[in-house]
Amino acid sequence: MANRRARGGVDPSQVARHFLFALAAGVAGAAASIALSLAVDLAAGLSGRFPWLLLALPALGAASVLLYRALRLPAHLATDTLVDRLRRNDRVPPALAPGILAGTFLTVLGGGSVGKEAAALQMGASLGALVGRPFKLAPVRRGSPAIPQGYAAATGMAACFGALFFAPLGSTMFVLELARFDRTVARHVPTLLLASFAAFGIARLVGIGDVIPRVAVPAFSWPLVAQCVLVGLACGAAGTVFGTGLRFARRVVRRRVGRPLLAAVAGGLLFAGIVLAFGWQGFEGTGMPLLRGALAGHAGGADFAVKAGLTVFGLKGGEIMPMFTIGALLGCALGELTAAAAPFSAALGLAAFFGAASRCPLAALLMGAEIFGLAAAPYLALAVAVAYMGSRDVGVFGHGTVSELARLRARAREERMRKHRR
Repeated sequence: MANRRARGGVDPSQVARHFLFALAAGVAGAAASIALSLAVDLAAGLSGRFPWLLLALPALGAASVLLYRALRLPAHLATDTLVDRLRRNDRVPPALAPGILAGTFLTVLGGGSVGKEAAALQMGASLGALVGRPFKLAPVRRGSPAIPQGYAAATGMAACFGALFFAPLGSTMFVLELARFDRTVARHVPTLLLASFAAFGIARLVGIGDVIPRVAVPAFSWPLVAQCVLVGLACGAAGTVFGTGLRFARRVVRRRVGRPLLAAVAGGLLFAGIVLAFGWQGFEGTGMPLLRGALAGHAGGADFAVKAGLTVFGLKGGEIMPMFTIGALLGCALGELTAAAAPFSAALGLAAFFGAASRCPLAALLMGAEIFGLAAAPYLALAVAVAYMGSRDVGVFGHGTVSELARLRARAREERMRKHRR
């Protein structure tokens, strides 16, 4: 009995190792977030100062591909493929951190419509896997299954994303939803939270990250409830179109265009040509100025569609900040159309569109509450729920957790029926 208790008991040395690893991942995540913010802000400043850099986007895209080759990284390694690796508990290459940092810098320098949040996820995963090696992590409980490779990467993702957005709870939930609440990751929620809060604390102390302005929350009224439903329905439809379009564009590039270098040059030329032809220079870059404008109540009726169309090009970088911007622009436009509070309608759109397009509704709600305050949470919950239920399960990062759990239950039911027949 004593031996059995010893085999199933808690290993104090591993508890200490996991605790120290979480702190180390938090420090690494905060450092990566700060470095990414400084690099992208520098690139955005140079792009705004020298508009002719848009013409260099094809060459900058080619440079990103060549850099990935030099680092021996797959040319098409992006956030969605990284999420697939996380779900399969595959190894995340350490070289991904400098690769995506440089790639995002070059794309933003040329005016490409990308953000830094997805780059933060990739950097965090790469650094988390790297930082976790010296700790020789094993299960806290003796006799439990071995620690999967995806655990350290998931911890780094939560830390870096939490630092960048100053949203540790939403960031942790985002990683859990991306992992589809896989048990090997979900059982380590305390470690993910500790790493995310440690990174958040450092980033907050330094004051470098993506600061999204808050908006006033209107008093409760039934027209406000109706506005939540309207924004949710619109974001659900737009999120479906955006997710389908982005995944289709990536599939075409990865399967039909056999030469990544050619695809990068052609995509850069097409992007630059469209922006110059229609005078859409204001839609270049991460979209943060557009987002702030929408949260101040200023947005054109079709601005969200322009930003979405330019983001679908899938240039090297991230799509999360553009998603926030698209949702905020759509929500603001609806607010102006219905004479509702346009800034708060933009906040609803930010969370609802992200929830529909990413298929991560709980993360969208928590991040929205951390950004805009708890008073906005009930309205955000309604808009996100309507958007999620009113959209197809075609997300930027694959199917959502709800449909995946339903598929797993159906598969388990079929297995039980098969065994019963035998």
